[in-house]
Amino acid sequence: MSELNEKSPGLRLGRIAGVPVYLAYSWFFITVVITVIFGMQLQRTAWIPATTAYLLGFICSLMIALAVLIHELAHAMVARYFKWPNSHIVLTLWGGHTQFGSFQATPGASLLVALAGPVSNFVIAGIGWVAATIFEPTFMIGAILNFVIYANLLLGIFNILPGLPLDGGRLVESAVWKATGSQDRGTIVAAWVGRAIAVGIVLWFAVIPLVMGRALETTTLVIGVMVALFMWQATSALIAHAKLRLRLPGVKAGNLMSPASGMLSTVNVADVRRRLAARGGQIVLVDPHGMPIAVVDEGALSAVPEHAGPTTPATAVSRALGQGAVIAQYSDGDTLIHYLATVETAEYAVISEEGYIVGVLHQEQILRALNVR
Repeated sequence: MSELNEKSPGLRLGRIAGVPVYLAYSWFFITVVITVIFGMQLQRTAWIPATTAYLLGFICSLMIALAVLIHELAHAMVARYFKWPNSHIVLTLWGGHTQFGSFQATPGASLLVALAGPVSNFVIAGIGWVAATIFEPTFMIGAILNFVIYANLLLGIFNILPGLPLDGGRLVESAVWKATGSQDRGTIVAAWVGRAIAVGIVLWFAVIPLVMGRALETTTLVIGVMVALFMWQATSALIAHAKLRLRLPGVKAGNLMSPASGMLSTVNVADVRRRLAARGGQIVLVDPHGMPIAVVDEGALSAVPEHAGPTTPATAVSRALGQGAVIAQYSDGDTLIHYLATVETAEYAVISEEGYIVGVLHQEQILRALNVR
């Protein structure tokens, strides 16, 4: 998806290497949480003043944001190499994500773009380890370096787990995609693996400690359950979207439409009634250039007395079509979804390959066929 124009995804920080970067407002919440949790733990375990402990906690939260930013920039840079459309990065409550414009990906490119993020975290961890080994840092610097090392290792390892929405899920998705020729089937399989990982997280942090007779660690339990819930919600959305896309090729405008024929907008109600008596269906009014502009409303038409038909213009008993509400008879589900997203109208005039009006398609018919309602 391309950079959003309608609604900003958050506070815009600027551009890095040409990529717009946004800070979601939820990030401030998680920053406060991390600062408080780390500050309390450092004060309790490192025996340092509260001010120093919470300052370190805040710095650690910034280091997480920086690690996530570099992770997402790695995605964006590799995507640029493969000429994927413009992207933007959003740092969020759950880390971050990189969004791209519409494009045709390949399994290999998708995998490399995904793995670039975790690789960048392993590189940062390596640099931190070298710095901590070569130099003799102070307590504060040493604590920050250690956090950078372990946080990036954890971020990298967690993200290469083979389930969506994690980066490693692209490995499963790409393998199934390559084998079946369907990215959507790959997405469904990888998302189910992601669900299994979410269940595993809950088992690890909540169930296994109880079975082993150990006390539950409140902080890690809450974080683990929240991450698992986020993953479950994300995989549910991915599965639903992939299943929808699998249905798209079988949905055709010509199969969904109600039959209709076109008449010039200058005709009157009597003319419309004669056409309906001869052909049936619905009537679409067109302008002198043949562009559909309205659909005759059957209820309004029947309300016109017989004697008033010749003097009542057909436009007086018609519903105006939205701008661009014209769709080809052979259009499939992808095109129909595009129309739903871009043309603000509840119905469309359907035209044949020869340019004749052949039907009327209602938004409700499309939604019903796609089973989204």
